[in-house]
Parts: sequence; structure tokens; C-alpha cells
Amino acid sequence: MYKDLKSYLKENKSGNPKIERLRKKFLSSNQEILRTDYGAGSRWSKGQKQKVAVIAKHVSSPLKFSLLYQFLCKLSPANTVLELGTSLGINTAYLAAVCKGELYSYEGDPILTGLAREHLSQESHINLVTGNLNETLRMSLLALNSVDFVLIDANHRYVPTIDYFKQIVPKLHAESILVIADIHWSKQMKKAWQELKNYPSVTESIDFFDCGVLFFGKHGVRNDYILNI
Repeated sequence: MYKDLKSYLKENKSGNPKIERLRKKFLSSNQEILRTDYGAGSRWSKGQKQKVAVIAKHVSSPLKFSLLYQFLCKLSPANTVLELGTSLGINTAYLAAVCKGELYSYEGDPILTGLAREHLSQESHINLVTGNLNETLRMSLLALNSVDFVLIDANHRYVPTIDYFKQIVPKLHAESILVIADIHWSKQMKKAWQELKNYPSVTESIDFFDCGVLFFGKHGVRNDYILNI
């Protein structure tokens, strides 16, 4: 897989032109918005009022990781995809490009959802869900039989991260892949990562430092890797 990933990143090093133009637009935007944050907050801004450009710089994943998430999503059946933490919808767009069925993306901040909806609304298979994730995720999962790919990039605290995982894991199967962003962001996230990679149904883990990847297939001997991209 690692060789395939390296090749994928090399072949797509410039990213999707349309999505990357959108990223540049957000990075140059002077629009200010009032944030609603249900998570651990940020290290780069203490105020509720924030510029879109600053959010795009500090919250949106770098291109390399947007491509990593897309590559991993393609490895799964990609029929039902969950993204916890829409933000401006950059990763959402990359995941949507390879999603074969329905993509559900969750965001607590209604203004961020609105900004993402402006460029995602043409994709009929993207379902943007706004509100407190502690409530919205539980309701959505009731209607889903199984989940193929998950990106958890929300809240960034130990208890909610563990709770989201435990809600989702009954819907996973042998070909599912789950990614947790910012696993070394704080002591709480490091603790969550250490616990989740040792969860009984997890058969393999990869630590990319900026994110961790969990696999659930029957691979025989359990493996835990630390890789650099």
C-alpha cells in the first residue's frame, strides 16, 4: 500500500485544479465570520470572530493530506463515507470525487457549513449535516446499515473522539477504513489514539503523525506502523 500511496501523491501532487483554486480563494479571503465551536478550540485564535483566510490556513488540511484521505477512501468500497468536521469543505470535495455512494459530512458551525455548501451543493451525493455532533451523528447512524470510510477531524478531545468511534464501530466491516486527524495535537488526542489503535476489532494501524489510520480486516498478525509522507 505504501508504494501505491507514494505513487498516488506523486501523480497528483498538484491536486484537483478546481478544488485547489477554491483553496486559494479561501486563503485570500478577508471575510470575517463569527465562529461556533463545540470542540477543543484552537491554538491560533482566541476570539469568536475569525477571518476565512486564517481558518483556511490553520484548519484546512494541507494538500498532501487531502490526497492521503482521498487515496484511503478509494481503498475502501467508498459507498458510504462519513466526514466528521466539514470546515470549509476542501477535504469534503476530495472525498466526494471518489465516493461511489453517499457522503455525510458533519459540521457544528452553521456559517462554515454555509461557506462549504456554496461549492458543494452541485454534488447531489453530499449530505451536509449541521449541528452539535454529539446529537447529529447518533441520529444519522440509525439510518445507515454500514460505513466504508470515516474521517474524524472534529472536537479534538479525548472523550468525544472515543465516543464518536464507539458509535461508528458497529457499522464498520472488514473493508472499512477509519482515519483520525491530529492524533498528536494534544495529550488528549495522543491518549485517544493509543486507546483506539488497540481496540479489539482493529487489526492494523498506521501513524502518519498528522493523522492515524485504522483497519479492521482479518490480516492475521496485528501490525502497527509509523510512516512518513
